[in-house]
Amino acid sequence: MADLGSFLQSLGGKCREPGAFDCVTLPADWCMANGYPDPMAHRRGAYDSEESALDLIHDADGLVALFDQFLGAVGINEREGEPQPGDIGVAAIRGEEAGAIFTGNRWALVGERGLIFVTLEPANVAKAWAVAHG
Repeated sequence: MADLGSFLQSLGGKCREPGAFDCVTLPADWCMANGYPDPMAHRRGAYDSEESALDLIHDADGLVALFDQFLGAVGINEREGEPQPGDIGVAAIRGEEAGAIFTGNRWALVGERGLIFVTLEPANVAKAWAVAHG
């Protein structure tokens, strides 16, 4: 597995930008860092605003369904059991969903001003996918 700390550290100065650095591209980029094909290959460049990002999610019937589609297409399956460091998940926070990466203690996700880390109860993780090899 790629070094998660180095991957996240490299994103430290980035601000959220739909289609370039957001809650879908962060997990997709992490997949590529781990040797998977780009799970967003057919969606990259397809949106560049909040409205078009929400349309993409809506058209897929939600963020979990979108992740199921694009992660399944590159061979990444749902995590059985507890998430492992490096796994991808959909975090549900205050009625909003976001793609995130599990660090082992917290979840890394893209907030309005850039990368943030949150502690989530298991009930706040809508679904997780096994990117970690453990």
